[in-house]
This record gives sequence, structure tokens and C-alpha cells, in this order.
Amino acid sequence: MMIILSGGRLRRAGQVVLGTALVLTTACSSGNTESRQVVDKSGTQITVMDNTSESVYTKLKLEGIDKVEGVRGMDWVSEDVIAVDKENRNLTPQMIEGTERYPHNLYLHNLSSGEETALQEGDKNYGSAQLSPDKKHILYKEAEDVVGLGYIMNLGTGASVKVDEAPFRLEEGEWTDDGHVIFPSMDGTVYRADVQGVKETVMKPGEAYVHEVGQSGNIIYYVTGEDMQLSAYDTETKQTKVLKKSVAWVIPSPDGSKLAIVKRTKPGEMVLVLCDSEGNEQSELASGQQVFGTSWSPDGSKLAYSLIAENPADDQNGVFITTLETGEQTPLLGDIEIADQLRWSPSGKKLLASSAVLKDNAFQITTYVIRLS
Repeated sequence: MMIILSGGRLRRAGQVVLGTALVLTTACSSGNTESRQVVDKSGTQITVMDNTSESVYTKLKLEGIDKVEGVRGMDWVSEDVIAVDKENRNLTPQMIEGTERYPHNLYLHNLSSGEETALQEGDKNYGSAQLSPDKKHILYKEAEDVVGLGYIMNLGTGASVKVDEAPFRLEEGEWTDDGHVIFPSMDGTVYRADVQGVKETVMKPGEAYVHEVGQSGNIIYYVTGEDMQLSAYDTETKQTKVLKKSVAWVIPSPDGSKLAIVKRTKPGEMVLVLCDSEGNEQSELASGQQVFGTSWSPDGSKLAYSLIAENPADDQNGVFITTLETGEQTPLLGDIEIADQLRWSPSGKKLLASSAVLKDNAFQITTYVIRLS
């Protein structure tokens, strides 16, 4: 089923997102005025929720939230165009576990007009799309359960090249610069591939399960082993340094000077900490049963993340932004659990989030475009 396009990450997050009822709440100060408008754009229903009240927590202002039903927002192509996956109902459905399911294909979705342009269509399931930093290429997967074949598409020509003949986990694969992606194979080898599909071996950590692979400058970060050991490999010196243990995710800042690390502190508790590039902790930003989808703003001044509270009675579930200079937290979406990593628009004024809810034996997918100022 394509709803598990986040593969291992959703599993490690407990997959709570797949069965949770979705209630959208704008979490701002009391006295807010909110208006809703449903707009039908090219057959896609968009709910626009305006809220110009300033958060009581920070000076960050939530301008509004656009809710797009039926598509799963993957990444930004521009300020007004996103890459999405959705069911292709023009194709013949397949019977899976007694239920008809349509293939999920990739499209460009214009947020202003609602118009969509096909990127990759066919009987296969395509997803896990991620734009290169210069927005000229897109990394995507032909998915089969929790793994998939990786491809890079040239958005100018529409031509795709395969990054490897063997599938790898759907949640892996990151752009290192405008022209290269890095990913671990199923046997733990870390590869780099360019936009022409030329692959080279970068390193072999010596572990069968290597995950959370990403690169910042000349440093490659990755996690291995049952103790979730975070290591840093210097591509220039060829030396490896162990930084921390019990690490679920690591996300380098845009300039590489900081790391956002989600670590497991005890059963049922995850903590988001801000560290320097060596893994030394500087501050704790959030904690809960799960912290997921962490993403840096383009200028490195803010972190967005999804939080599931340790205590279900706590009103702390949803999407938040923390401003690093002040440490203040802004709630954006309440009572929602996301399905993918949060994505900032190129300007840093919009945030992309997607959610999936199981209803009547089918997943209902919703994309949220959060507008900020």
C-alpha cells in the first residue's frame, strides 16, 4: 500500500499516523477570528482557513492554512507549485487484500489554480519525491512495500535515470548538492549517484542496517545498530567518529553548524535536542511519545516538527515551530499526526505537511500548506 511511503520512519514512529482521526485546529491566541472558504479548483477541493492573529508564544504570525484533499504533498518545486502523489483513477485498480486500490502516481500541483501536470504515471506506485536544492531534478521511488527503486528525473526534459539496480528503503535518499544524491543499500553500503545515474561507493560502515544517511559539507552522518549509534564520516580524512547513541533521526542545519537530533531517552519518550556539528547538546527543544518530521527553515533560524504528547490527555499534539534565537514555540496545526517530513518553501514563508487517516478501509490523504509571516 502506498500509504507507507515513509517506510521505516513510520514504523519507527509507531505508525500512529495511519489510524488516527484527523481534527484540524488552528492553535493560536484566544480571541482569534477564523473564516473558512471551500474552493473547487480543477476538481480538487481546497479549504482555506484564514487566521491573522499573532501567536501568544512568539512573534511568528500564522497567516492561514490551505487544506488540499486527496493529494500527498511531497516537496516544493516553487513558492506556488508542489510535487504530490495521488491515486491515478484513470488506470485499472488492483485488488489488494480484498479492496480495490489505484496506483499512486506523481504530479505537479499548482496551489493557485489547482491544475496538475503529470510527472510519472503508470501501473506502478511512485512516490517519496524530493527536489534537488536548485529545483531542477527530482528524486523519487518506484515503490514495492517498504522498499523501492530510486530514480532521478530531469524536470526540464522529463527524462529519468535509475540511481541503482537494486531497491533500497523508501525513507532513505538525500540530496547532497544540486547534482548528487546519497543513499544506503540494503546491505549497508553507502552510495552516491549523480543526475546522470552514475553511481559510486562512498563508504562501507560494516553494518547490515545503515539508516538516516545524510551529508553536510564533507561530513556524512548515519545511524547503525540496535543501540542507534550516530556516527560522522569525514570524506576527506576517511575517518569515522561516533557522536551519540539512542539516536532516531539526525537533521543537519543548512550551513552544517548545528544538528537537530531526535533521541530516545526511555521507552515511550523521544526528545528533540539542538546540538553542534559534533553532537554536543546545546538545548532541549521538545519531548513527547514521538517527535517526527523535523525540518530546518532555509535560513536555519527555525525548526518545524510534529509532536505526539506522552500523555494523551495533554493538548500538545500537532505541528510546531521553534525559533532558535528565543527558544519560543509556535503551535500551527493541532491534534494532527503527519505522514512525511515537513517541508519549507524556498522563501521560508510556507510549510508543507501531509496526513493520512484510515476511514472505511481506505486512507484519506490531506495536504496542508501553512502560510507564515
